[in-house]
Amino acid sequence: MWLYTGGEDWGRLLELRIEELTVEQTEQPNEFWANVITVAVSPVAIAAGIAKGSFDAATGHGPFSEGFNGTAEPMIFGAKRFGTEHGPTITKGVIGGAATAIGGRIVSQALKTIRL
Repeated sequence: MWLYTGGEDWGRLLELRIEELTVEQTEQPNEFWANVITVAVSPVAIAAGIAKGSFDAATGHGPFSEGFNGTAEPMIFGAKRFGTEHGPTITKGVIGGAATAIGGRIVSQALKTIRL
């Protein structure tokens, strides 16, 4: 509870409270799908990084770490960005697919019961 004590600080205090409420109302991105897709891509990114880093080190094109990081990091960051940007669409697709599968089963069992 805010109490008015007078003075010029009241306006600034009110501004801070409004800003706090605005920040609370903004939607934070759901990183669930970003993390899921990053985990799914990680083995491929690591394998590609090892191959590129080994090739660079063996042929004298640079150290292993530069080849590994130059290949694996963009793949992992791209996957995380994709999951963050398309998370709601992926969720709708998963829920829609599950609903379709359940609906198909219900109709199939109903038709077996009716024997059409």
